[in-house]
Amino acid sequence: MTKSCLNPPYIQDYQHFEQHIAKIFSKAGWKVETAKNNQPGYDLIVRNDRYTVAVQVKWLKGKVSTPQILKFSDFLDSEAGKKFDYGFFITTKGFSNPVLSLIKSWAKGTKMYCGIALESNINWIKPVIDSPKPKPKNKIYFGIFTCKGGVGKTTISAHLAGAFVLQELNVALIDLDPEQNLSKLVGDGVYLPNKKSGIGNSIEVFKPEEWDEYVVPDAQLVICDCSPAFDRNPPELIAKFDYCLIPTTLNPLGINKHGKVIEDTVKSIRKINQKAHLFVVVNNYKKTSKNKLNILRKTYLNAYYDIEQQDDKFHCIDPEQAAIRASDQLYYWGIHLLENPDESHGELAFNLIGGRCHPREDFINLADYIETAIGGDIFRAYK
Repeated sequence: MTKSCLNPPYIQDYQHFEQHIAKIFSKAGWKVETAKNNQPGYDLIVRNDRYTVAVQVKWLKGKVSTPQILKFSDFLDSEAGKKFDYGFFITTKGFSNPVLSLIKSWAKGTKMYCGIALESNINWIKPVIDSPKPKPKNKIYFGIFTCKGGVGKTTISAHLAGAFVLQELNVALIDLDPEQNLSKLVGDGVYLPNKKSGIGNSIEVFKPEEWDEYVVPDAQLVICDCSPAFDRNPPELIAKFDYCLIPTTLNPLGINKHGKVIEDTVKSIRKINQKAHLFVVVNNYKKTSKNKLNILRKTYLNAYYDIEQQDDKFHCIDPEQAAIRASDQLYYWGIHLLENPDESHGELAFNLIGGRCHPREDFINLADYIETAIGGDIFRAYK
């Protein structure tokens, strides 16, 4: 049986689903108005003689995650959302258990109602809370990939996403590794409120079978935590990469060996994608004496010299300009997750200690380095 046979027509895609919601409200006597293009926070406005309501339409392949609910709540509490009497959050597949727990925690006077669209009506859950952000015309795709495991791809994926969220961008993460370590680390996502605007930004995590651009229309960046087995990564996603980070380490006896792995990684990517800028970045970077560091840097940069000469979009990042330092915060963040595997994790190693945080500084610096290397202001243009 094909997928189209399993899904009723009204949830075939986002457009059909939005039209279906509009028809349900129209038949119930509401006046329906479509939101303006790039309108943050809602998709439809419905009115009757007493109420004006913002409607968030979520066409999803899976259940609603906590960050999606919290975003709509923030919008309703913002200045732009205060003109609405209520907010309706309507989806296709229901709500995750963390979201249902959140819904149950809201008081009866909550401004938001959540529902699941059926063929002829909406199955309302109960009042709840949350969401916003513009719909960019295009999304920027990142791949974090090396044809080798254990180099820190998942840690880099999650924290690079966090660095972009700190710059007020919404980010979607796709967990392509069969081990699903990314999902284990950050659960169904991370939500960071913005005290200035009243509207927060989020990281939402998806499995590849759940992903569709209409699932998260307000995400400006999409970061893929790739499987080290190249053939296990969907080629249609690899083809979308605008940028790809290739993590490595400065192991004195392994630099040349890693160089061969990265050469193979570049060849694999280029079979599918010729446009992406590829960046080799040093993870777990440890400062040493100036003399030893110069020897390591020279060996490291020489290992990728031939690739740089052959590929003008290949960039070997000098670790003195941008690298992920060895950090107690990252180490103990990982240890905590290993010790508490059943917890729902929604945090990154970004907490300030004594006013500083090396992981936060390193990943923001890495994001800035990438942007500068390819022309500047690429990511900020999506705000």
